[in-house]
Amino acid sequence: MIPTGVFRALPSSLFRLMPRLVLIALFGFAAIDKLIHFRGFVTAVQSYNLLPTGAGQSAAIFFIMAEFAIALGLLMRRWRQPACLAAVLLLGAFTTVYLVAHPAGVCGCWFTLTLNAGGTYHVLQNLVFMGLAVLTWLDSRTPSASAATSSPVASSTLSSDRHSIAT
Repeated sequence: MIPTGVFRALPSSLFRLMPRLVLIALFGFAAIDKLIHFRGFVTAVQSYNLLPTGAGQSAAIFFIMAEFAIALGLLMRRWRQPACLAAVLLLGAFTTVYLVAHPAGVCGCWFTLTLNAGGTYHVLQNLVFMGLAVLTWLDSRTPSASAATSSPVASSTLSSDRHSIAT
């Protein structure tokens, strides 16, 4: 039989897991979509006119690899925090470049779904995704030893252990 505490904790654990799942889906789908439509994505990257001629393909490969790495990093506990940091940096860079370059509506982030649909909505969307990455990073931090000893359960366990040792 499953203890009722497991059922009580289920909604909060799902709530804590949701930002990470959204980010995994976002970066995974975006990378796959760009890979499938690689030539069009290279054209979208070159439309920003920020890179030297011929560097668009290398930049496109870098973006796809970074998105795959972030999605995979979010899956593994050991790499979750660096993946969250990379997600914030990548989304921040995309947002900054979009605001600086004003590429006439071409975004390319979800390549086939949003091409020629950039704008304020995409900037706000990136900010929300950056917030999800920060929430995921905060959730993936390991509790410190001082926090574990300051909890009421740990304190009562420690005091009962000391009492049994003393007697």
